Amino acid sequence: MSIFGSKSPKDTHGPVVKTGPTAGQNRSRNKDGAWRAKRSDAGQPRKKKD
Repeated sequence: MSIFGSKSPKDTHGPVVKTGPTAGQNRSRNKDGAWRAKRSDAGQPRKKKD
């Protein structure tokens, strides 16, 4: 059992991810329990491979 009990972020109404492949789901947590921040390259267009 984790420090936060057995409830998932969905049950505890954590922040919802706005963009990216996991949009609409609840944000995941870091190992120290803080909500994981957005990636620094979030919202950037994909680089084309040659």
